Amino acid sequence: MNLEAFFSPKSVAIIGASEKLRFGYFVTKSILSRTDIRVYPVHIQADKIMGVKAYKSVNDIPNSVDLAIFLVPSEAAPNAMKECAEKGIKHVIVLSAGFAEVDEVGARRQEEIVEIAKKNGMRIIGPNCMGVTNLSNRFTTAEVIVDSLTEGNVAFIAQSGIFGSVIVDWAAANKFGLSKVITLGNKCDVDEIDVLNYLETDEKTKVICLYLEGIKKGRGGEFIETFKRVTSKKPVLVLKSGRTEAGASAVKSHTGSLAGDDRIFDAVLKQTGAIRVDSVEELLDFAKVLATQPLPEAEGVAIITNSGSLAALTCDELEKRGMKLAKFEPQTVEKMKKVAPYWTSIKNPVDIGPAMLQVGHQILEWVLEDKNVGCLLVISSPPGMLVKPNAMGFDLVPFYKVYREIMDKHREKSIILSSFGDDDVVRMAREVFDQSGIPLINSVQNAAKAIATLYRYKKYMERK
Repeated sequence: MNLEAFFSPKSVAIIGASEKLRFGYFVTKSILSRTDIRVYPVHIQADKIMGVKAYKSVNDIPNSVDLAIFLVPSEAAPNAMKECAEKGIKHVIVLSAGFAEVDEVGARRQEEIVEIAKKNGMRIIGPNCMGVTNLSNRFTTAEVIVDSLTEGNVAFIAQSGIFGSVIVDWAAANKFGLSKVITLGNKCDVDEIDVLNYLETDEKTKVICLYLEGIKKGRGGEFIETFKRVTSKKPVLVLKSGRTEAGASAVKSHTGSLAGDDRIFDAVLKQTGAIRVDSVEELLDFAKVLATQPLPEAEGVAIITNSGSLAALTCDELEKRGMKLAKFEPQTVEKMKKVAPYWTSIKNPVDIGPAMLQVGHQILEWVLEDKNVGCLLVISSPPGMLVKPNAMGFDLVPFYKVYREIMDKHREKSIILSSFGDDDVVRMAREVFDQSGIPLINSVQNAAKAIATLYRYKKYMERK
């Protein structure tokens, strides 16, 4: 069944709608504020919810309903599902907890709502989730301030509702562009395979990020085929928990999932072209790079830095992943020799230290013009005293804007900036670069890993 009604419903029934400050209040308030959707609060006792007419049952609603959202306790869910089936509602998001993740009683209730759904051609997201957030129309069933979010081209799929909310909060704080966020909870019906099938053709989504705790039994073959097909069109990043015995135990108690054998899972991912990451930070950094940068054409990686030690750490990480540093054309080296102070290093990595403020823009231009450079990493982490009003008080923003103008002329190449240290230094860099499609990554090791990921995905696409 098409999942579009989960993301762009024209009519919504909120079952268990609440105007009291408790679970469901913010969801109710957010959806009732919509003027482009017909919203029907359902409450067994209330006549009105937040000033809007309420109905005792979905069967009392005079019009058809695209999507039902369950805020009722788990014990009330089976009856609510029966009423939705009678009403002809085909899409249901169960935000409530208290199902298979809790105990056997909850598991039976979960089985009951699934059975009703199957008999009536219905689809369910959840239970025990935060549902969906769609940035193209600002529709959300999660407890997030959707107006604080930036629309972009990265989709997140997560089993954990809170994990999904944390990602959304982080994205809001960092103005990271999202297309859709889907939290699946217990995956009693709709799972990551269904959502991947949906996102495969979603024009708003360029990169898919997946936090996974386990694969449903009997879905292994479909999992492999779906991943192979989707990764041939757009990158899929996977962060999986339950890698250890302790982690697997935590997963089972969290969403009722079975983590499975991690070695088998790892081998399967390598077959499909999906990219496995080892931390939340890697997931976010790699997504940012894949969503904004072209796949590099030339094999060589160039580094311009104000810190030789940070460049050395980067080179170590690149070499571990089979990356090659670019060998500059002779004319590139000759140009740099003419402007670089004698104490700088103009081989790759180009270590120009504090001279980055004086000649960095020229060197940046020449390096980006070099045909052997496919990807450039600029490491810029000047000391905090440079920008402090009570010290040198230097404003880096105009300096960074010159860099950005040069980079903008060479967007056919992959360009990444790494900056960390003083908060004001990083803020100035983020202000100029991160919001203009040139990703800023704090960790040079993660920057190197992200570069390797670009090349790895490029090679995978060339083999397809």
